[in-house]
Amino acid sequence: MKLYLIDGNSYVYRAFYAIRGLQNSKGFPTNAIYGFTNMLLKIIKEKKPDGIAISFDSPVPTERHRLFEAYKAQRPETPNDLIRQLPYIRRIIDAFNINVFEIPGYEADDILCTIAKKASEKGMDVFIVTADKDMLQIINHGISIYDPVKDRILDSEYVKERYGITPERIPELMALAGDSVDNIPGVKGIGEKTAQELLKDFGSLDELLKHPERIKKERIRRLIEENVDQIKMSRELSIIRADVPLSFSLSDFYVKEPNWQALLTLFRDLEFVSLMKLIPTTESMREYKTIIEMDRLNALVSKIGRSFSVDIETTGRDTLRDVIVGIALCANKGKAHYVPLSHSYEGVHTQIDKEDCLRTLRIIFENKDIQKIGHNLKFDISFLRREGFNVSGMLYDTMIASYLLNPNRPNHNLEEVAFEYLSYRKKTFPEIIGKRASFADVPIEEATVYAAEDAALAYELKDILFPQLEEEGLDKVYRDIEMPLINVLIDMEMAGFLIDTEKMREMSKEIERELESIKRRIYFLAGEEFNINSPKQLSKVLFHSLGLKPGKKTKTGFSTELSVLEELAEFHELPREILNYRSLSKLKSTYTDVLPSLVNPITGRVHTSFNQTVTATGRLSSSEPNLQNIPIKGEWGRRIREAFIAAPGNLIISSDYSQIELRILAHLSGDRSLIEAFQSGVDIHAKTASELFNVDINSVTQDMRRVAKTVNFGIVYGISPFGLSEALNISREEAKQYIANYFERHREVKDYIEMTLKDASERGFVKTMFGRKRPIPELKSKTTSTRQLGERLAVNSPIQGTAADIIKVAMINIWQTIKDKGLKTKMILQVHDELVFEVPEDEIDVVARLVKEKMEGVVKLTVPLRVESGIGKNWAEAHG
Repeated sequence: MKLYLIDGNSYVYRAFYAIRGLQNSKGFPTNAIYGFTNMLLKIIKEKKPDGIAISFDSPVPTERHRLFEAYKAQRPETPNDLIRQLPYIRRIIDAFNINVFEIPGYEADDILCTIAKKASEKGMDVFIVTADKDMLQIINHGISIYDPVKDRILDSEYVKERYGITPERIPELMALAGDSVDNIPGVKGIGEKTAQELLKDFGSLDELLKHPERIKKERIRRLIEENVDQIKMSRELSIIRADVPLSFSLSDFYVKEPNWQALLTLFRDLEFVSLMKLIPTTESMREYKTIIEMDRLNALVSKIGRSFSVDIETTGRDTLRDVIVGIALCANKGKAHYVPLSHSYEGVHTQIDKEDCLRTLRIIFENKDIQKIGHNLKFDISFLRREGFNVSGMLYDTMIASYLLNPNRPNHNLEEVAFEYLSYRKKTFPEIIGKRASFADVPIEEATVYAAEDAALAYELKDILFPQLEEEGLDKVYRDIEMPLINVLIDMEMAGFLIDTEKMREMSKEIERELESIKRRIYFLAGEEFNINSPKQLSKVLFHSLGLKPGKKTKTGFSTELSVLEELAEFHELPREILNYRSLSKLKSTYTDVLPSLVNPITGRVHTSFNQTVTATGRLSSSEPNLQNIPIKGEWGRRIREAFIAAPGNLIISSDYSQIELRILAHLSGDRSLIEAFQSGVDIHAKTASELFNVDINSVTQDMRRVAKTVNFGIVYGISPFGLSEALNISREEAKQYIANYFERHREVKDYIEMTLKDASERGFVKTMFGRKRPIPELKSKTTSTRQLGERLAVNSPIQGTAADIIKVAMINIWQTIKDKGLKTKMILQVHDELVFEVPEDEIDVVARLVKEKMEGVVKLTVPLRVESGIGKNWAEAHG
């Protein structure tokens, strides 16, 4: 029978210092809790103990404190961030149903030793989980030490090999050498190695103290003779007692089933998403039924009132090529139905004819008076759109609602949102699919539970999340921006972008030839061949073979990251060639090699997916493939854009907001100088340069303008003197002076930033002009670098978020106007502040005016919004 006894203090501290900076979205520190919980789970899962217990020190002084007042006195005060976490650690231990032993006046070590000795005598194999050296003394044939960090068992052989003595003599070693951890004095001048050598020559410490004349080295002999009392006291302090007055039975240690609901609640509050996934699937109290007869489907549809939720299961994520497998509906809390349509594995069930089913469902989906609920409705509506549905009515997307409430969360999938708001652990998609090819291969009985549950959970979440949106003042953002945007994005995704695949393939071959040429130059400059993609080999070439001055250190050597190579490129040609090689390799592997293979064979176009719930600022992101990251500058970025073309009879219009973030800063800060510049149409970067360098605006050089541009955008992003000095490759003092000069001319901007930081610190969040919120928990951090990051986020998020909201509203307005006017123009791409359209040649003039008017008139600011547009046969031509 295996018993694991955990030194709680030892591992709470170890976890706290091992994991830095971890906190939840509210700014509450969670590093010690997370580390301790993981250690606990590691023991339970991997070691499978029969029994487990934890002990903590009590704050009451012990006998050792009475013996030596300075015992443990050198230890610093417990950090406040750790103190705040201790109650949660206790609650987690309690939820695991693990007994805690804590007795006033006794240390955890003594408690663990007492339990270990008694349990060992009863035939248990005892493993003490601790990092403290003094605990090695209680090791015997039935008691070992377990180190979970290094995952190793420490036994008598380890002690003999490490210290040259048997475990019970560890107090003698500490009596001579002392112990800095517990402030046991020992003998000053005698270290661990000397103490080991002394103990090897004597059978016991008492024998050594009785016959110091046998010590060969005079200095050591004198130290021993002069410190006999201190040595004896140090030994007394080091001995771990096994006589703590406590009684227990073996049943007190038996591993019990955890209180999963309590753990789920704690993990949810602490935002331990990875740990939440370890909790067993909750037994659902909901009722799920399969519908395989049209009569029953008609009856269900006829009873649907004001709202219903939907979950559509498909053969894959491709909304243009994959097919619907089944549809789940929920119109009453706790009751949901699944209609299988194209399962390849039917089991005991037949399936309803797909056309008959869709004909019936069309009635409710196209009824504008019936609310539609779902989690990621864009996906479901895309498939229905392909079936000819015109989904109408108010849309309640619980994924978007979750995102608006906490945009800092990395994931808003249904599993995690149900965890957070319903304390419910549902099966994940990979769990239900297993090794099957697609959802079509899932037996209908299993599919019913999974799909119907998705619909049921979304139905319940709607009544939780949307009232919270109202309370937080976010309902307007949802209603006016995010919800209408769903259909805009569906149209854009379905439209896609035509690409010249042959041109892309030729480009790929050309890049390959260029890479080979660069590779030869790299080998020539290095004087040897090596794996350019290996940071370790590159580091060796740069810092050993070439002798360049290394920068940042990593676990495997000196860093070869972008910033380091850029710095080194000023002194040697090789780092610059490495940067060129990396840049071209990325373009090739990300775009020219991949994009032709992603062309949809049905449409002949590349179809990206736009994500509303990824970026914390509110910006849209693009994936599968990401078309927002194609470089704007440089020859290859332009040439890749040239391969994005208009269909015959069409042209591309690219419309881009000019300096929108600086214009928003002018509006939010009310800075008179910025407002005047934008209203008069002055080049804002040239104006800033004239202020920074105290020259007439007509005397501003390109170099001055470049500096001013970096300062302007740096202010928007809350840049520090260090950041600006890095960006401009100037001294920190110069950068500091540039920022000071800027704020001297733009006092209102400085006041705005200070007020924003003050409000963010007090409220814990910032807002855009449209009311979108972003929590900034980093502002509460005790870590300087984390707090400074919070300050930059607090300054930038209202500006970048407002820009994101503006272009989203513009997209909605343009899309609606195009529909109202019956135009054939398609909005096909959004890249940050740019919108791209594919326009029939006979609509060019109308659409060019329409887009400019809608984008510039989307919101009234104290400064005008300006849009720069271009027209061309491809994206590069249109972008200019």
